[in-house]
Amino acid sequence: MLRSYIWADSGAGDLTSVLFDGEVGSAVVISEEECFISGIEEARFIFEEEGCTVQTVPEAFGDTLCSPGSEVLLVSGPVTGMLRAERISLNILSRMSGIATIASRASRIAAEASTGTRVAGTRKTTPGFSMFEKRALIDGGALSHRKDLSSLAMIKDNHLSAIGDGPDPVVTGVKRIRERFGPYIPIEVEVEDMVSGLAAVEAGADIIMLDNVPPEDLERISKGLRKRGLEIGSKITLEASGGITLDRIPEYAPYVDIISMGVLTYGATHKGFKMEYRGEIELVD
Repeated sequence: MLRSYIWADSGAGDLTSVLFDGEVGSAVVISEEECFISGIEEARFIFEEEGCTVQTVPEAFGDTLCSPGSEVLLVSGPVTGMLRAERISLNILSRMSGIATIASRASRIAAEASTGTRVAGTRKTTPGFSMFEKRALIDGGALSHRKDLSSLAMIKDNHLSAIGDGPDPVVTGVKRIRERFGPYIPIEVEVEDMVSGLAAVEAGADIIMLDNVPPEDLERISKGLRKRGLEIGSKITLEASGGITLDRIPEYAPYVDIISMGVLTYGATHKGFKMEYRGEIELVD
């Protein structure tokens, strides 16, 4: 995947590389703003694919935010390769660090509001870059949600609409999936009220997503679903979703196990990084 980004950018050639044929040099990658860093391994791979040697700066990492002006990567090698890798590497660092930063902040807010409640991303990711965005969520302390459509059976509103009239579509949906795959995959059902939530509990859903349920109704519905789950011996996981912003996490966190938030990816702000060329280096035999 990463190699395809290199090919897309310079597979047909780099016209300015003729300026530095055969020259070697060094450079440093610097964070331009406070952020939680993600994407270092990916950036390192890009530079190494272009023949460079890369060292990370340990002081720039950890469980705390990286400060503006912090050096994060030391790069040496062919100048042409270093400059070809520059923009791709910085773009990846910027995007992934932006996601990790907002994910870290959301995770802290949730933990402070309710012990054990986690935040998660959604599938609102960038095609072709999704796996890296999900990696950034994890780096920031959030859950990535399902990796792809094969990771979890999620019955959403349009699935229920497509099932059509007849018996309760929630029950029908869960039953069909269980009959096909047995107990070996988790099933999540999206609901919007107590009635459909209880149907999901009765049907044997593992995760129940309370979508677009306002906080003032969430406590009542959450307690009702957990109570019914205990009565029938079913341990359920409750998830809240639907346009939840960071400032509203405390309103939802006490009543659910997971808060899934599309804003962690589509609302993430890219973080600034730059590469500064430090000059030629002398090769040692």
